[in-house]
Amino acid sequence: MRITMMSRWNIPCGVSTHAELLGRAFVKMGHNLKVLAPVEYEDYQTDKDEPYVLRCYRLPKKKEGFFFNPTPFLEDNYDLFVVQNLEILPMEDLLKVYPRIKERSKTVFVVHEGKPPRDPIFYRFDWDAIVCFDERYREFLCKIYPEDRIHIIPYPCHPLLPGDKKEARIRLNLPLDKKIIFNYGIGIYRHLHLLPTIERVSKKYPLIFLTLTHIKEWFDLFDTARIKYKFIELRDGKLPINMLYTYLHASDCLLIHKDSAEAVVVPSTAYLCLGAGRPILAYDTNFFATFDKEVLKYSSLSDVLEDVFEERENVKSVLRTAEEFVKANSSIEIAKKFIKLFESLF
Repeated sequence: MRITMMSRWNIPCGVSTHAELLGRAFVKMGHNLKVLAPVEYEDYQTDKDEPYVLRCYRLPKKKEGFFFNPTPFLEDNYDLFVVQNLEILPMEDLLKVYPRIKERSKTVFVVHEGKPPRDPIFYRFDWDAIVCFDERYREFLCKIYPEDRIHIIPYPCHPLLPGDKKEARIRLNLPLDKKIIFNYGIGIYRHLHLLPTIERVSKKYPLIFLTLTHIKEWFDLFDTARIKYKFIELRDGKLPINMLYTYLHASDCLLIHKDSAEAVVVPSTAYLCLGAGRPILAYDTNFFATFDKEVLKYSSLSDVLEDVFEERENVKSVLRTAEEFVKANSSIEIAKKFIKLFESLF
């Protein structure tokens, strides 16, 4: 099947993560994929683009440097046209070429929007199918689109990829004799207020708070913080997925702290990282509303850290449940659901 997908790509965000996991699974399954991605304004790209990725427009958040090249939309041959997160894309320009796209292919919209957008252009696209991740999305989408066009396909997980802790630490030049709490990405600032708690835990368990980001402001913030909190191990850089998994393998746990959002949300970081076989410590908010026992939800971080470091049964149980969850929702399994939906449109 010839699939063209319009989406962000190789960028540390939930839209890109979904597109990459799904798109690479399509390629692995033998389908012909073309990704039409934006040229990013910031230097956020985490990895080199694959040959099937073409950056042919910019997101319309700035007037300076914006462009939209319609040629690949109009001249490429494809059976399916898949759009990820429509509201952030250049909708006005896309709408101009959309009738031609509809003439040559079936169209599918993957909803990342957590609430109905305000821009009226959003509602002028006639999709053959709309895909959302769970019932929370369907609830508001039913007020916008015909119910028979809305399909629930869960967010994909990175396939299981276990690794040896000692080997990973040696490779990354990390201590073998300390516990490691891992924290990475563009949102590391959300963990600053947890440092006093981690400091108290560190008096009982020698540990490092391994923090990695390529955002200069957040790096500088933690660089200042480690003057007081000596257990912070700070590294600067971007994380391609293969290197991310090496860091996960080296760690005792991954910490994700996000406050509740007003819109419907999913924790893309958790889906990306569950396959590493390390417990994810998740602040108990609506970001993790659809998770049950696949992650360690906490209100008291110190208690759950002690459970992890003592390797207690509740932690082992979460890891077993997470493994089964990843198997059922791996990118290949989710890609199969998409292909089944695509086939039904013909």
